[in-house]
Amino acid sequence: MYHEPKDPHYLPHLTWPEVKQHLADNDLVIIPFGALEQHGPALPIGTDTLDAVAVAREAARRVNALCAPVLWPGLSAHHMGFPGTITLTEETFCRVAMEAAGCLAQHGARRILLTNGHGGNEATLGYLAYRITQETAAAAMLFGIAEIRKVYLTDENIDKLDVHAGVAETAVVMYEQPELVRREKLEKPVLRLAPWRTRLLDRVRADHGLLRFVMQKLPPLQEMTSNGCLTLLDPATATEEGGRRLFEGFVGEMVAFIRAWQAATQDGGTT
Repeated sequence: MYHEPKDPHYLPHLTWPEVKQHLADNDLVIIPFGALEQHGPALPIGTDTLDAVAVAREAARRVNALCAPVLWPGLSAHHMGFPGTITLTEETFCRVAMEAAGCLAQHGARRILLTNGHGGNEATLGYLAYRITQETAAAAMLFGIAEIRKVYLTDENIDKLDVHAGVAETAVVMYEQPELVRREKLEKPVLRLAPWRTRLLDRVRADHGLLRFVMQKLPPLQEMTSNGCLTLLDPATATEEGGRRLFEGFVGEMVAFIRAWQAATQDGGTT
């Protein structure tokens, strides 16, 4: 029988009086977003959402906030060449997120932190943070890919394109839910990168800003990788301890972000 201990900061586990009290004590709610998309032969389809929710729940615990997951799938059309991927249209994604944020604002949330674990959601979530702030009683901000890349893309590996089902993601899943990693299936992909992307990668260590151009207008993943992984590293080198360090780094960045937001508006403002 499946059993998960009650998490007093996780909205699906709570009763309505508990939620009411939480929002009276702290009006910030974290909504994590990820994806249901292929992550190579060794990692689960739900990797992005599982990771986003795990980090958000731990951050919520440390700042006494609520974590309220809304959507499992995200915007993953570029992964549809691999079975198991589920993607939403931007219209559906936006509508569900806006309606959920509106409900939370109606119940007393005045700060909504949209947290993102999937690059394909990033631009849309930035737009949604603006809309939530303009159209509801809450103010919203995005804790996104730019923030988490500070943790997992370092001077040592930024030129290795370790961005999807690579060493970093494998390590984090090993730490969070090791039973979901098919270790015997871990393998380094064969990548088919356009020559201009390879040339830019050769210069990324000297200029990290070039990575945004490397990632621009990527083709469908099945055209770039032999197994669905997007990395120049070998995922088989990932370790649980490496995953623990990354997880703590992600949580630490999110907690610092939340505390900075709260400190900046401690006079009672929400914008």
